[in-house]
Amino acid sequence: MRHTKVLGTLIFVLCAGFLAVLRPFSGLPDQGHYVCATVLVALGLWIFRPGNVPYFAGAAALICGALFFGLPLQVVTSGFTSSGVWVLIPALYLGYALAKTGLGKRIAYFVLKSFRPTYFTIIVSWFIIGLVLSALTPSITVRLSVVMPIAMNLVEACRLEDRSRGSALICLVAWGTAVLPGTGWLTGSLWGPFMLGFLPPEMKPLATFDMWFKIMAVPWFIITILFVGLIYILLKPKAPLAITQETFRKQYHALGKISVQEIVTGIILAGALALFATERYHHISTAACAMTAVLALILFQVITFTEIRTGVNWDIIVFFGVVVSLSGIFAKAEISGWIQPFVEPAVLSLAQTPLTFLIVVTVGFWLIRFIDVPWGFSTIALTSPLFIPLFVNFGLHPVLVSVAVIAAGNSLFLAYTQPFIMISDTITQSRGWSARHVALGGGAYAVSVVISILISSIYWKAIHVLP
Repeated sequence: MRHTKVLGTLIFVLCAGFLAVLRPFSGLPDQGHYVCATVLVALGLWIFRPGNVPYFAGAAALICGALFFGLPLQVVTSGFTSSGVWVLIPALYLGYALAKTGLGKRIAYFVLKSFRPTYFTIIVSWFIIGLVLSALTPSITVRLSVVMPIAMNLVEACRLEDRSRGSALICLVAWGTAVLPGTGWLTGSLWGPFMLGFLPPEMKPLATFDMWFKIMAVPWFIITILFVGLIYILLKPKAPLAITQETFRKQYHALGKISVQEIVTGIILAGALALFATERYHHISTAACAMTAVLALILFQVITFTEIRTGVNWDIIVFFGVVVSLSGIFAKAEISGWIQPFVEPAVLSLAQTPLTFLIVVTVGFWLIRFIDVPWGFSTIALTSPLFIPLFVNFGLHPVLVSVAVIAAGNSLFLAYTQPFIMISDTITQSRGWSARHVALGGGAYAVSVVISILISSIYWKAIHVLP
């Protein structure tokens, strides 16, 4: 595996060198070739991470290369001043507080102990847990750090074999309910801040909390229901679960009495969610509301001085800021303008039939994900200028277009294309599922997305966001 990572990175570096030296694309300026080469080097480091280098390594390579080849600093680092970054940073602290206080684990065990254990009730429990945790923190990594250990404890308590059908069912459903439903509102996953950062400046005011929920909630609720339902049908073992409700009650009581910090954290997170949901009335931006919640956590000493530095993953924050800067980088280096005549006619011709457009773009981004592995961010940045004509000429709201982009970002056809699968596999020490189960889950997810888009199109037409 170590040699594979090095070899993969080397291939990207060699391709970058080829691009920079030969400059093969007619009409693309020299600076555009050099910047494309720099992006290839960064992608190689982000995808393969040789020697487990942090994402910061690819970010540093991109910043250094872009500056070296003449791009202004304010363009190269423009992502760090976007509103998306200032939603992301407090969001990560909110998630840290949820994990640190144990409130997330308490919520999970409270729900699990409320049902008589069967495979079906476990699925229902995971769904409820996923919704609640998504409401309290947009950090999917935090949610996975809460639910995946509990899922493996459940597998062990039921005496299920590692990577068996029953183990895969429990773990894949826990994964799906932690990752998918929160996409339905702006602060329910990091996709909200990411897409807000990628949108052209004139499009950003359209992506409010209300509009995001209005467009996204129905399709992602349907996707989640269909995904867990298909996993249940495909993987449910014949033998019943060998565990009693009393087991969960004991595990819940083992957590002890709820602490003052848990209560304070719960109140602050619930208050933040209320502020996010009522932005249309108080007109305080999502970023300001999120930072207010972090301030409250600091004042109540849920987050301490030393945890300001250690409480969140700054590697991810730097990665976020750099990839959001890609839109400005591609525009300044004239890469977006060069590729636009090749891409725009095909995309805009599809937009004349909006439902077909959404499905084709979703499938197209699925294919791109096998190459543009870090959630497809570079492709999103490259095509982000198209959000404007799609809205102005065809009435396709940027949040509606984002459905197709995010559907690809959450896909899990192979483990290497889905970072959250890899994170969960690390948490469970590769005991939860096999590669075949992941591929099966990827197929179930793809079917769920297509069906959801078809069903949601009726709803979107009813609320007048789908022409």
